[in-house]
This record gives sequence, C-alpha cells and structure tokens, in this order.
Amino acid sequence: MIRGKRNKAKKIKKFTHQMQAKTLLVFGVVLLLLLALVVRLTYLRNEDGERYSKKVLSQQTYSSSVIPYRRGDIIDRNGSVLATSIKVYNLILDPKTILETKTVDGAKTTPYREPTLQALTTYFDVNYDEVNQILTDKPTNQYTVLLKQLEYSEIKDFEEAMAAKGSKIQGVWFEEEYKRIYPNNTAASDIIGFTSAGNVGNWGIEQTYNSYLNGTNGREYGYFDNELNLERTVKPAVDGDTVVSTIDLNIQTIVEKHIDKFMKDIGAKNAAVIIMDPNNGEILAMASDKQYDLNDPFDLTKYYTKKEIKAMTEEERLNALYDIWKNFAIAQNYEPGSTFKPFVMAAALEEDIVEDGDHYYCDGKQTIVEGIKPIRCVNRSGHGDLTIEEAIMKSCNDVMMQVAAKMGRKTLWKYQTNYGFGRKTGIDLPGEEKGQTFAEEQLNAFELATTSFGQGLTVTMVQMASAMCATVNGGYYYTPHVVNKIQNAEGATVETKDAVLSKQVISTKTSDLLRRYLYNTVEEGTAKVAGVEGYSIGGKTGTAEKHTGEEGVYLVSFLGYAPYDNPQVVIYTIVDEVNDENQAQSSYALKLSHDIMDEIFPFLGILKDSTDDAKTASDDKSKKDDASTQTADDTTDTEEDAAQTEEESTKKEDTSSESSNEDSDEENDTENYNFLDDSADEQIKKEIESNQNQDTDEEGVE
Repeated sequence: MIRGKRNKAKKIKKFTHQMQAKTLLVFGVVLLLLLALVVRLTYLRNEDGERYSKKVLSQQTYSSSVIPYRRGDIIDRNGSVLATSIKVYNLILDPKTILETKTVDGAKTTPYREPTLQALTTYFDVNYDEVNQILTDKPTNQYTVLLKQLEYSEIKDFEEAMAAKGSKIQGVWFEEEYKRIYPNNTAASDIIGFTSAGNVGNWGIEQTYNSYLNGTNGREYGYFDNELNLERTVKPAVDGDTVVSTIDLNIQTIVEKHIDKFMKDIGAKNAAVIIMDPNNGEILAMASDKQYDLNDPFDLTKYYTKKEIKAMTEEERLNALYDIWKNFAIAQNYEPGSTFKPFVMAAALEEDIVEDGDHYYCDGKQTIVEGIKPIRCVNRSGHGDLTIEEAIMKSCNDVMMQVAAKMGRKTLWKYQTNYGFGRKTGIDLPGEEKGQTFAEEQLNAFELATTSFGQGLTVTMVQMASAMCATVNGGYYYTPHVVNKIQNAEGATVETKDAVLSKQVISTKTSDLLRRYLYNTVEEGTAKVAGVEGYSIGGKTGTAEKHTGEEGVYLVSFLGYAPYDNPQVVIYTIVDEVNDENQAQSSYALKLSHDIMDEIFPFLGILKDSTDDAKTASDDKSKKDDASTQTADDTTDTEEDAAQTEEESTKKEDTSSESSNEDSDEENDTENYNFLDDSADEQIKKEIESNQNQDTDEEGVE
C-alpha cells in the first residue's frame, strides 16, 4: 500500500518556470498582433475611410421603382377609339417624412404635419381625422395608399401648392399607373370585352389579342456614384400595340340603336344582328340586346332589380354575368329554319341534282316514312307547280324535302360540312360554339327532310352569315374576323391580319343563280318587307320552331345581302321569342332589317340603283315565269303575309283571340309552323336528342 501511494505521487507534474515563460511569450505575441491591428484600422479610418465609404455606398441601390407600360388602344376601322388607357395617379403618404422633427429653441416640433394635413383635406375629398390617425398608427411607414386612380386635373392644384416657395407640405407623392376606359360605354361590348386587374383581357378582342395589347414595364433605379452623387438609370417601359378592328363604329351604333328601339317598342327574349363584308369576311357590326357597360362590367342593374341581385347566390350572380358577357352571335346555338334553304339548294345545283328552271309539285305535305303522318308544308293546301327558284321565293318545305331526298345523305353532309356547319368558324373571338349537325350516317329519311328546311340541326349566327357570304360572293368562303391589323405605339403597322380564303364552296355560276333567287324572294316572295326603296336587295326569311317543351315558341330571322349585282354587305337579323302570342312571324325580323339597311347603306357607300339596273333581275325572273304555270292556290300562300306591314299585324290584335289564332296558320310567314304531326314530332325530337348526346360524348373524348 505504501509503495502504491509513492508511485502515484511521482506522476504529478508542476507548472515550472520554463512553462510560465513560454505562456507569457505567446500572450505577448498575441497582444502585439492585436495592437498592430488596432493601429492599422485606425490608420485606414483616418487616411482612407472616405474612399472605402464611397466604394461601399456605390454598391448600394438607393431606390427602384416600376414604370408602368400603357396598354394599347382598340380602334375601329376609321380610327375611332373603342378602348384606351389613360394615365392616373395614386396618392401615396409617407408618414415618416410628414412627421419629421425639427428642434426649435431646444424643443422638438413636427412643422410639416399640420400644413400637410390641411392641404390634403383642402384639395382632396379626405377626412382630416382619418388621415391624422394614419400618421399616428404608422409613424415609421413610408408607403400608404390614400387615394387611387386620380386624374391629373384632380392633383394639379395640390402639386402646385406643394411646389410653392416656402411650402411646408411634404411626405406626399403620386404613383403613376394606367386606367382602362371605354369612351362609348356599351357600344360593341360583345366584340371589345373588358380587362381586370393586372391588364388581363376578358372576352372579346381584349382577351384574344391580350398579348398584343400588353407591353412591358420599365424600371427606374437610383444609386450613389463614387463621388456620392445620386445617379438615376431609367429603363423605359414598352407600351402595348394598338389593335385595329374591322368594326365600323357608325354602323355598330346604328345597329344597336335599332335593336334598342325594337326591344322597347315590341320586345323579345333577344334580338341580334351581324353586318358582314362578303368579300373578305370582315365583321362590320355585331350586336345583341344583351349589351353591358364596359366601364362597369359587373353591374347587373340593367337586367335585374337590386332586390333580385341581393337575393342571388354567388353562383347565380356569376351565371347572370356570364349571360350578359357572352357574345350571342357566336356562342348561342339554335335551329335556323328556312334561312338554311339557300345552302341546300346551292348544293343541289352545284352537284347537278337539279337545274335552274326544274319544276316540282307541292301538294302541301310529304310522306317521309310509311305509317307515320307526313311532314307538312307551310301552305297546307299546297303551292302546286313550282320552279326551284319559286320554291325558295315561297319557302316551300315540300319541294325542299323532295330535293334533299334526291340529293341523299352523302351530298347533303358534304355541303353542310363545306359550308362550315357543325364546326367553329375560327373567328378571332373567344367563346365560339360550333352548333350540332347530323353525322353522315345519321342523315336518314327524316333527318334529310328536316335539315332541308333548317330544323333538327343547330347553328350560330356567325356560321350562317359566313355561309351566306360564300353563297353570294361567287362561292368563296372567308374566315370571319374582327381585326385587320396591329400597329405599334408610334402608329406603324407591325402585322396585317389579311383575309383568309378557306375554300370555294360553290361555283360562280351557282352563286349567280342563288343571288337571283334571293333577290326575287325580296322583290316578289316572302321577304318583301325587308326591301329598301332604290336598292336591290336579296335575302331569305326564317321561322324556326324551338323545341323547348312549350308550344308556340319561335325564332324568326332574315338573312340577306346588297346590292344584287355586286354584294358589298350581308345582314343577318334574328328575333328570338318575340313578345307576341303568335311568335311565328318573320315580319318582325324583316322590319328590323329594313330599318337598319335603310340607314347604314349611305355609310357603306352603297349607291341606289338606276331604274334599269333594279329591273334586270326581275326581268330575268319574268322570262322564266312565262314558261311555268301558277296555281290558284298561290293567292292563299301563307308566305305572302311576310310582306304585310306592321299596321296589318296590329289589326290582328283587334280581332278575337280565337279567330286570330285560326287565321295565323294560313296568313303569316310561318314557314315551319307545326310542320310535324305529334307522332312524327316525337320521332324527330328523339333523333335530335340522340345526335346531341353523341356530339357531347365526342367532345368529351377530344
């Protein structure tokens, strides 16, 4: 035990003098290095401190602000502004600067607070206490938006007061931005569309051409140079391009004026019109009753009471807004009725299935399937012997069904496809629908019959107008469009949207024949009311029965062109569910079309015809009449009443309701009025529904 303790004691080392000396040496060296570092730093601060400070500051950004671009204008074909952007100003408060203190006689004061508050309440509609509370709540804040989108006239006086000598107004500045405005409010709202926050286009040209209209923001940088001077670098904004539309604001305004008048005087579920140039596909005007203020697109008070709006769910409100925002002329599918007949007849002529002057006999009905009641013509007693031209003029369903049966499914399907039905036209507007047509294998006897007079298939207005353009311009189908060029901010054209010729649907010879047929339909047939004195106009009426589950629901229309010898304009007018117990009267669409054409022709530069020119087509028709026979039944043709005036229509209201209803079947332009008996009606409705369901399934696969 004693030996073990001795060994342990030997292992203990002492802190010797030598070790102490080494430690002291290391400490001394470290101390000397620290002292040298302090001396060096002191030297640098005294000798080169300013140089290093400048170097650091020169690498620091002093300020950076965005310079907003200006969204491009939308103008009409004549340069009238449809949509533009104006510079506006947001009033920004800088509480920290406003509350800057000064020492006066040893006391700290805020000399800028009261003058600035007084100026703000004097020049702007703001509350003194509310602004003062902002300063109290945010004393160190340097960016608070007080007012938004002020025009320059609203801030001019304040800026002058702030810049005046001796002014103590400070801590207020104005941030620039742009506000989208529409000078014509509701005009062409279906075509133009509107923008939401961030310059995002919604609907119309604003959406389709959003990338052209938008530009690129610029930026301003502020920084110190090596001499501590504030330098500014500006990267300018690139403004958006201007979109030049095909719309003529004069024509658009006239169309909208007459639609508004019609809706106030008579009324309907809707009324819509397209005016189109048949020689290049340009849309000159496009409007419906559902117009809205582009400066306030979320306002529903034009169509609903405040009580109704308040009771709406969010989904109901959005649906209501969508209903007024959508463009009826491209987004609404409907059955066209007899305005479809010219395209069927053009196909038959083009394929030599019929020839000009061919005769057919109308006995008032056509049996399609044995054992099922026949499909009736508009003239229950029959038109008798008709040429194919007279079949168009008198809108004879019976003859059209005979022609379609002779044509067969393959040819009819070929031409309805070539004319663009059942597919989108490609118009440069969002929200276009394609309609629904029977596929080739679905065009059985019933479908051939009803398609021949425009029932059983659905179309859009732009499809019908485009097809009519091709029918009367020599057979050339142009893609409809609403924009013809793009200009940069300096006004130079950077891109041209040339007319796109898609195909030739029919020959010039066939086109010439259809022009004559349609001209005589206005001169002597069912569309007399549309005629404008001094002008040679061609066109076709339509009265389409709507399958809504209710009886007596119709969409009436007129599809026409002018002038006869050299078509410069196509007009398509529809009136959906007119406010009349007897809706099946195309005279409503004819009168509306007449009033519009009478006013727009001078704006379009369409001159009145000379007497000889106006008679040319009629003389051609008369020569053919000598070779054909007319039946006594022609005098009772229900199509003749389409030429009656509104005064005659008014007289009808004075008679007893029962008598009026009996007469309306025979006296009004009711081309497709109850054309199917109950048993046949159910069968064709099932076929239509089957076709629609199949179309929906195909879209789902796409």
